[in-house]
Amino acid sequence: MNDVVVVGGGPGGVLLTYLLARGGARVTLLESRHDFARRFRGDTLAPGVLEYLDTLGLARPLLDEVPHTRSDAFRWHTATRTWTLVDYRGASRRFPFYALIPQAEFLPWLADRARAHGATVLMGSRFSALRHDAAGRVCGVEYTVDADRHELDAALVVGADGRNSKVRAASGIAATELGASLDILWHAFPRRADDPSYSGLDLFGTPTGSVALLDQGDDWQLGWTIRAGSLADVRRRGVGALRDAAVGVLPWLAGRLDDLGDVSDLTLLPVRITTVERWTSPGLVLLGDAAHVVSPVGGNGINLAIADAADLANRLVGPLRRTPPDPAQLDDAAAGLEVARRPAVEREQQAQVRTERAAAARIDAGDPGPPPVLRSLARVPGFPRLAGRRNRVDVPAPVPVIAAGTP
Repeated sequence: MNDVVVVGGGPGGVLLTYLLARGGARVTLLESRHDFARRFRGDTLAPGVLEYLDTLGLARPLLDEVPHTRSDAFRWHTATRTWTLVDYRGASRRFPFYALIPQAEFLPWLADRARAHGATVLMGSRFSALRHDAAGRVCGVEYTVDADRHELDAALVVGADGRNSKVRAASGIAATELGASLDILWHAFPRRADDPSYSGLDLFGTPTGSVALLDQGDDWQLGWTIRAGSLADVRRRGVGALRDAAVGVLPWLAGRLDDLGDVSDLTLLPVRITTVERWTSPGLVLLGDAAHVVSPVGGNGINLAIADAADLANRLVGPLRRTPPDPAQLDDAAAGLEVARRPAVEREQQAQVRTERAAAARIDAGDPGPPPVLRSLARVPGFPRLAGRRNRVDVPAPVPVIAAGTP
């Protein structure tokens, strides 16, 4: 019998698997895909997250071994000026930057380290149902591999399977949309040696919406923000309008986007901001996007999921050292995660709802700049660095049994 089954191989799920295995638990991770090749997913590791990984001895090897870029500021550009809205150089002494590490590189790297601590990682394993004991408590999962059905018993099941969580749906936990106002269309294209340099996290305002530019090392990621639900209108205007908007603020892109023949060549990310009625049921806990979808605005979805995983691992390793684990203690640990983490997550979501509504209003008004209050504050000496410190995602330090764990 497993102590814990984690469903979903995103950042929160893989990190939780690693931490529990490092703490001595018997843990199995189920990932529906056969690989971790994810595109256009959150890949911005915050300074506070890097500090946390450093306490585990992971940050330096990660940055040494995995290709990445670093951003020390978030900047908003228009045709007439540039605002540095957030400066991360004061957010951490050791890691004064966001590390942009594609999930396709980060997740297999971390999964290998989970295996080294004894975790079982089952790729291509699709969750299909929750199993319950006679009292109705979740006691395991059913999953399929190439249409073959399998079962796993577990003292606790963790749903870490993202915004469209099948675990959440199977549990009957209801989700509520908080009202996102924007969607994003993404495109990636190769970087050239003579391309300009930017902060790594840059937004270019246009009268019809903003264009995000993310430095991915060998590639650029370009994202057009559009009003939520307006894809049909964008299709009618055609991909040429999007191409013109990007080239208008980034002239060096002229000719670089000619391979885009239609809007369907772009990847649509429907932005959602979602809360759930509760994060737990007996024998079950949700984390990351399965429990709280946040907007990619600010890039903190991955960092909130990592903070969830770190907090939950700290709470679980003690009860899991009992043989067999006490179900009541596991449920109390899961409930403690929600009590500790939900307020911070909800503050982030509420701020994002306000930010997106204001952004949609500026699109309607044809205003390419940041909100007026941020324009003013950005001129105040020291404010961008203060914003970088205040916007930190702090992660609870690992408890001793996790901190001391060795393969």
